[in-house]
Amino acid sequence: MFRNNYPIFYNNSLLISSNMLSLLLGPDGFSKREYIHGLALENKADMQIFSDVENLPNADNLVQQDLFAKPKVFVLEGLIGRFNQPEIIEKFIASKNHIVIEEAKLDKRLAENKQLLANEHISIKQFDLPHGIKLNQWLVGRVKFYKGNISSLAVEKLAVALGRDNAKETKVAGKIVSVEEVYNLWQADSEIRKLISYSADKEISEQDVAKLVPENLEVDVFDLTNAIADGQKQKAISLLHQFLFSQTGSDEKGGIIQLNALLSEQFRNVAMTQDFLASKKSETEILETTGWKSGRLFIMKKNASRFPAKKILEFLNKLAALDEELKTSQTPPKVLLDLIVAQLL
Repeated sequence: MFRNNYPIFYNNSLLISSNMLSLLLGPDGFSKREYIHGLALENKADMQIFSDVENLPNADNLVQQDLFAKPKVFVLEGLIGRFNQPEIIEKFIASKNHIVIEEAKLDKRLAENKQLLANEHISIKQFDLPHGIKLNQWLVGRVKFYKGNISSLAVEKLAVALGRDNAKETKVAGKIVSVEEVYNLWQADSEIRKLISYSADKEISEQDVAKLVPENLEVDVFDLTNAIADGQKQKAISLLHQFLFSQTGSDEKGGIIQLNALLSEQFRNVAMTQDFLASKKSETEILETTGWKSGRLFIMKKNASRFPAKKILEFLNKLAALDEELKTSQTPPKVLLDLIVAQLL
């Protein structure tokens, strides 16, 4: 399977490379895609992106080129495990086509990955999401790319709404080893295009952002799940009420229904993690299956260890019952949810 038609916003200096095999790492899929599009334009090449493990091309087909055909850019998305053999890598390096391997992360403990990363004939680039104030700078640049204008107050409000300040930091022995953002640049780009369209050639204001861009609330539910896992009853109830208070665009029942759905998703992920661990799945296999980042998996494994599997299933059943109760009962919705969360703690 392949996809195309992505927007283009790349740094030409990134494309100065004679290597025909590229390895793109990191969580920023948006910038990876723009880099790949730029590579195709730079070389006037056709592009195909493969991500379906059931319909993979043969390695020999990727390196072949017809005499009069245009060069090609082939992207292997999340498929490193299928092609990371020395003989195949050498074919890719020698190919006349550009071959791009796109991965969120490589397990550096594996010998084959160490060999791949040490190969000087492979162009290796890291794509991390802009952290902290760098997100503000990216937003300003993106607005200019679309020929728009935005005030500094609007940039700050947009960055906060996207979740700039809610990054998850994973520490080992007091040292930050990874940062997981709660936003992605696909979302940021979409919000910017919406704001530019709404502002109709005027400067995007703080009020425009407040009106059009909802706050990214994923971190609230994630924190609520962690508080429940840690047995922090008061914090869990407080976060629950904060979430509901932030739902200014919906009534109380609508906010409860949304929170119920988000909590259900979080605890289904905990249950799924427990099943992975019971099946002795490796971290690499779990990341490949779920598409999670390593920081998120770290938290999920921690939460999975703190709940008996039976209790998770019971809680999921209670959330399902809450959904039905909300539609038929006259009991205040917040009372129902408070009771269920209290039972879990």
